[in-house]
Amino acid sequence: MTKLANLEFVWRNPELPQRHQRWEQINLVSGMALYLVQESVSTSIGSFWSTTSSLEVVRRGRVA
Repeated sequence: MTKLANLEFVWRNPELPQRHQRWEQINLVSGMALYLVQESVSTSIGSFWSTTSSLEVVRRGRVA
């Protein structure tokens, strides 16, 4: 018996809000670099950078 997936309709906003992102390099050692991905957040107090994720870039080899 085959199950069919439920259909879901998504209405996309054609005028997306502007997003400001930056990559901040926080560590650089031989063969590896660590970056923070940050997004600008505006509040009633003011604007600030919020970290959304981190990324580790390895030149070669395996990472656990």
